[in-house]
Amino acid sequence: MKIIKVNGYCLSSTYGDGNVFGQPEGVKSIGLVEVHTDSGLVGIGETYTGVYVPELIEPIVKTIESLVIGKNPLDIEDVYNSMEIPFVSMNGFVRSIIGAIEIALWDIKGQVEEKPIYELLSDTYTDDFGVYASGGSVSFSTDDIKDDVSKILSQGFNSYKMRVGVKDWKEDIDRVKTARNELGDNNLMVDAIQGTLNNWHQYNLVYNSKQLEQYNLTWIEEPLHPSKLKELKSVYDMVNIPIATGEGLSGKLDFDSYLDSKCIDIIQPDVTHCGGFMRTKKIIEQAKKNGIKVSLHIWGSGISLISNLHLALSMGVDWFEIPMVSLDLLSNEFTELKKMILNKDITLNNGLGIKLTNDVKQSYPFVKNSGYKIK
Repeated sequence: MKIIKVNGYCLSSTYGDGNVFGQPEGVKSIGLVEVHTDSGLVGIGETYTGVYVPELIEPIVKTIESLVIGKNPLDIEDVYNSMEIPFVSMNGFVRSIIGAIEIALWDIKGQVEEKPIYELLSDTYTDDFGVYASGGSVSFSTDDIKDDVSKILSQGFNSYKMRVGVKDWKEDIDRVKTARNELGDNNLMVDAIQGTLNNWHQYNLVYNSKQLEQYNLTWIEEPLHPSKLKELKSVYDMVNIPIATGEGLSGKLDFDSYLDSKCIDIIQPDVTHCGGFMRTKKIIEQAKKNGIKVSLHIWGSGISLISNLHLALSMGVDWFEIPMVSLDLLSNEFTELKKMILNKDITLNNGLGIKLTNDVKQSYPFVKNSGYKIK
């Protein structure tokens, strides 16, 4: 079997009520990669970077395609190594796309061996991980937060993450207080989205975390920009809330630096952003060795959800994120996966276990300039 084509593209889908923070065009774009073989089998993968710079997916994939044409898609390590480009593929955008191609290769391998990917990744299976509803947009009022918490509780969730950092801090505190009151003793996480905003410094983290302590948070997420590791280390001992971060990291050096820093409590890799299954497995193994909890980051389509699910089932993690802002693309598949995960009754098809038909692709044409932007 040989690789005959690799193509990258984006689909744009309505998202929430169309008035979602960071999506001024009212849609969210998803970056996808397909690997085609001479046997007719096709594998699919998602890259998280499509949310931010969708126009760059196709040309970067086209460049990488020339490195893998004619190779055996079942020799995943060989194909993976051939995609390494000096100076540019260690981390960031290119690493994320390489990971999407690697996911597609595992999809093909699973179809050939007639096994779901998680069975190829490990001989063990576990669904013993916490699941949390990821909502609470930074733009939500206290009434919106109250409604959001009510919704997730009615769906069977017992853990909820909300965002802060855009509104006046006093109003954000009121929003967190509202969430805590509505949740009772259930788990509450707060995401400061500093990977996006980058408007907190270490003194903000210390001050703000002190005000949040009374709400018994499971963690505070991205309380400083990922580039501020030195600053985070300088105040870690002053913060009495567990610190989570990692969605903005992609390369080995990035994760090594944080996992060895002794200033985080939860790491949040995303298989669609940090290099695919093999790389993410190593990150999880290192985190466990260092006594750091693992919460998988998911903020894409149903393809991102199921990709990270295969990893969770094969590796065992502490937490698994399920986005609450509805994406129309693959919404039925997403809803079914969510039910299976919450009910701990998970059955996945061979390979990745999800397909994109031509009808689906044609129904969600790419919208230019639809990458994430702060209004």
